[in-house]
Amino acid sequence: MERLIHTAMKCAVVFLSSIAGLLITRAPAQTPPREWVALFDGRSTTGWRSYCREEFPARCWVVEDGALKRLKNAADSDCSDIMTVGEYGNFELELDYRISPDGNSGIKYLVPEKKPTGWDKLAMEFEIGELRRRAQPGYEEEIARMTPGDFACFPIGFEYQLIDDVGNEDALAGGTHITGAVYDLLAPSRKAAQPAGEFNHVRLVVSGNHVEHWLNGIKVLEFERGSRQLEQAIERSKFRGMAGFGAISRGHIVLQDHGSEIWFRNIRIRELKPWRSAFSFQLSNSDFS
Repeated sequence: MERLIHTAMKCAVVFLSSIAGLLITRAPAQTPPREWVALFDGRSTTGWRSYCREEFPARCWVVEDGALKRLKNAADSDCSDIMTVGEYGNFELELDYRISPDGNSGIKYLVPEKKPTGWDKLAMEFEIGELRRRAQPGYEEEIARMTPGDFACFPIGFEYQLIDDVGNEDALAGGTHITGAVYDLLAPSRKAAQPAGEFNHVRLVVSGNHVEHWLNGIKVLEFERGSRQLEQAIERSKFRGMAGFGAISRGHIVLQDHGSEIWFRNIRIRELKPWRSAFSFQLSNSDFS
């Protein structure tokens, strides 16, 4: 009897191995990524414009030595975040950036130009809370002048944080505010940025609900959109209450204007085939029209 059982088990192993081999043999070939496409040619601002305005903010952002540069002393009235004309859903983005001492900026992604109802009001309420917390001279007058319309041209989405980790006060607020973080949501596993004034290399992967942040060749963060981890992070963040935040599956890429001098160069992108994920909720901009 024991010999019979042993023989049956061997037959079962051989059968399952044969089936596995057949499945592997017949598995469809993976679709290779598309070719890299330059988002910035190093000479012109073609392909970029202001967020929620058609023109490019040429008094604030310029092309200098093959890089897109945010001017240090530009007037606030001339400035805005800049975004890609095109929208992207599943992609790999690479670029180099250099930030000035005490600088603060970011790369926002999956950003809708038409935001869901209520997001501007919630953004205003968060800013009011920050002004009260800092209690700088004149903050009460600034709060009194605020309206939700002031935030109509404030892009909201995931942000790959770029900051002077040593010299900027906001970087001292915690791990979710240092370079490589998903701003105010998830902290990177380690600090990997070069000192302010030196170039760094960023790689950002968005494939289905799977997202990776790479910095100088090191994967510093990854997460799944729709996961419990992210939902909890949103509830603790400035984005709490924003219905649909994190669920938008296609949007613009935005280079943030935070008043700091910063350079971006070698910006390129390629579209990817999305990963299959256990979390399958996704919204597109048309869901808010």
